[in-house]
Amino acid sequence: MKPQDLPDNLYFNGGAQETAITPIALGLLVICLLLTLTLPRKYVVVPFLLVALLIPSEEVIVVAGVHLMIYRLLLLGGWARILWIRISAGRNAIPSLNLLDKVVIAWALSNAVAYVVLWGPGAITNRLGSLYTTLGAYFWLRYLIRDRDDVIRAIKTLAVVTAIVAVGMFVEHRHGVNQFYLYLAGILQYADVREGVIRARGPFLHAIVAGTFGAMLVPLFLVLWKERREGRFFCVMGVAASTVMAVACASSTPLMTYVAGLAALALWPARRRMRLVRWGIVLALIALQASMNSPIWFIFARLGGIMGGTGWHRSELINQFVRRVGEWWFVGTRDSANWGIDMWDCIDAYVREGVQGGLLTFVLFISLIVVAYKRIGRARELSEQDRPNERLLWAIAASFFANTVAFFGIIYFDQSILAWYLLLVTISATSTSVLTQRRDRLNRSADSSTEPVLRSTEEAETCGAMVASRSLPWT
Repeated sequence: MKPQDLPDNLYFNGGAQETAITPIALGLLVICLLLTLTLPRKYVVVPFLLVALLIPSEEVIVVAGVHLMIYRLLLLGGWARILWIRISAGRNAIPSLNLLDKVVIAWALSNAVAYVVLWGPGAITNRLGSLYTTLGAYFWLRYLIRDRDDVIRAIKTLAVVTAIVAVGMFVEHRHGVNQFYLYLAGILQYADVREGVIRARGPFLHAIVAGTFGAMLVPLFLVLWKERREGRFFCVMGVAASTVMAVACASSTPLMTYVAGLAALALWPARRRMRLVRWGIVLALIALQASMNSPIWFIFARLGGIMGGTGWHRSELINQFVRRVGEWWFVGTRDSANWGIDMWDCIDAYVREGVQGGLLTFVLFISLIVVAYKRIGRARELSEQDRPNERLLWAIAASFFANTVAFFGIIYFDQSILAWYLLLVTISATSTSVLTQRRDRLNRSADSSTEPVLRSTEEAETCGAMVASRSLPWT
């Protein structure tokens, strides 16, 4: 049922109705825009992530009903740079599209079209903003992140971000006052309290989002341990900060995400036997279902009883989603609020894709995840002779797995969405780099023989799949 105090514009064109930005936030925005336009490409990701993630998204400039949060304004500067490169140098600054990039585009367009069909013309502004954020952020990050060094630089920057956020969330958890809103937004914002426990959220819009943001980054920080001497400093700082964030938010979903990421990382010794691991998980779920009187997804309700939180809500949301597929399969549904108590709150990312975009959008979202796993798995298999790169690819896969688990209990609805797009981009960039190197090696080999030359990364990908077909992880 929909709460009486829920705003009518919740589903589209919601949020602040007038500009609200402090001089501090405006100053940081201007500095970051200048750096975006002047720094060498490989360094731009540092100020972009720092400013975009640390300033609360409630700092906003509203123009003709369009909400321009800080990260959206920074994207304007980024795309101005890309456009200038196109005009002045006559070349495309964005790397060639691979399969993952194309699936991201298809998923975003499907969601936007279905949502407008579902809600009517009033949703056009909202979906244009959503498309701008999704495609604008994803391909801006594709411009910034090209190779392994760019990925490591981005991870180190995230370690600094989490360290700053962790300090603020620790103070908030102890004293109940949000430090980011107080000093960056000029608002005395008290922390949420559930069952007598303070739930810190830092610069984000919800405690669960804040904790999940930190928890899903742990595998990426751990891989820094062997990245030169300074890597250990960033590793310890990032892991400690992520742990503080996961605990200070007082939510079960971040803890589940934290454990999932570590569990996936711990499977490193079994990386060449992932087929057995996957089948083991399937058999374990079948056995678990056989021992339960309710569907398997009610495991979240049981976990909620142990760890705390609203596990029952998540389980019942999935249950209603499965039972009512006839209501949402076409372009989604407006009536999820009538599925039961608090069912308007589609906090499950998978359910939300179907509710907002119908079956096609839901399938494309699952396809996006599957393609990402396949690309990172194939790249890892082809990097077995390059142990540092193989470790990095495995850590990215572990972080991605943590996200796929977290999506059963969270959606990213503020600047934290940038971390999800960044993770997708690291998979796209690193896998493309590995496959391109593979193509170059095959071409050099072909030049000295009668074999045909491979001219594209896609051809190398196909050839690489044949070479590595015996046991690709995550496929």
